[in-house]
Amino acid sequence: MKKILKFSLVLVVAFTTMNLHAGTVDFTIGVKKEQGKIVTFALENMISTIDLSIYDAEGKLIHSEKVNSKKNINRTYDLNALPKGTYFLEVESDFKISRYIISVIGETASLSTEPTSEIYKPTFVSKEGLVWVGLFNVDKSPVNIKIFDKDDNEVYDSKEVLDQNVKKVFDINYNNSEEYTFVVTDNDRTFTKTFGKR
Repeated sequence: MKKILKFSLVLVVAFTTMNLHAGTVDFTIGVKKEQGKIVTFALENMISTIDLSIYDAEGKLIHSEKVNSKKNINRTYDLNALPKGTYFLEVESDFKISRYIISVIGETASLSTEPTSEIYKPTFVSKEGLVWVGLFNVDKSPVNIKIFDKDDNEVYDSKEVLDQNVKKVFDINYNNSEEYTFVVTDNDRTFTKTFGKR
């Protein structure tokens, strides 16, 4: 009975952690100033390292930098070198990836205040050979979870999951491989994490 109670408690804690993760606001962007082709914005409410990247409409990386601060910071980008067109500012934290539109029209540039897309990264929790996988799937897009053993053999395929809150628990104790790689695909993004047996 104690074992079942302990397992249930671990399960509740893991799912609570995943739900808190999904509701976490780990950064916000506030546009401060747009003057000509110079855009200034603030990263606020940061709780983790942030990767900033600018892509053109074809997905080619133009600029990237890593911001590591627990404080609010300002960033100013001079976009004079960019020709007329649509670009994307991608802001990636430990928890999510948000994309904002940068429009360059004539001699002006503007940055959208709301993200055009937001993808939450999956949460993985491992304890005593049990692995919990959770994902807040905002737009209920198709999510797929696959597990591969140490020799790259597929041992599990969730097929297409369309739930908003994806939660799965896997027991890797009773399988033959010493380690398993979990592959979560959401919105053409792939996230991987490898776990060994306890």
